[in-house]
Amino acid sequence: MTTEIPLFIKKELENLFAKIGPLMKKNTKYMMFATPLIAISFFNLIFFLFFGGFQNDMLAALFIYALMASVGLALFKESKRIKKQIKELEMEHIVNRIEKSDFINDYKKKDYISLIKNQPRMGIQTFMNFLTEENERKRMTQE
Repeated sequence: MTTEIPLFIKKELENLFAKIGPLMKKNTKYMMFATPLIAISFFNLIFFLFFGGFQNDMLAALFIYALMASVGLALFKESKRIKKQIKELEMEHIVNRIEKSDFINDYKKKDYISLIKNQPRMGIQTFMNFLTEENERKRMTQE
């Protein structure tokens, strides 16, 4: 897909991903540790409680699995917070970039910004459409 993207769009997307890249790495690490911790601890807790019965010699193991589950859930919650922060940072970057454009009129800028805010899932596609239109207008003014 990246070979089909024009250079001017690729450059803007690289700027965007350079800004959100560290948060994405952090989010990936948190999810990478949270998922196995939650899965292993819940599986073992259910196994101990339903099949092993409750015995005093298992109390330490139950405590350890409960601690693992709580750490996993805390990492998962932090990961969700980071995802939200990434989306806000992405939206902020895109809106600022649209507002800085000198080749698109203010009415069209407002249309793009409202589209991005109303349909955040389509934000990158809308941004790419904006960049394409901006490039076309820039090329037309240079000719």
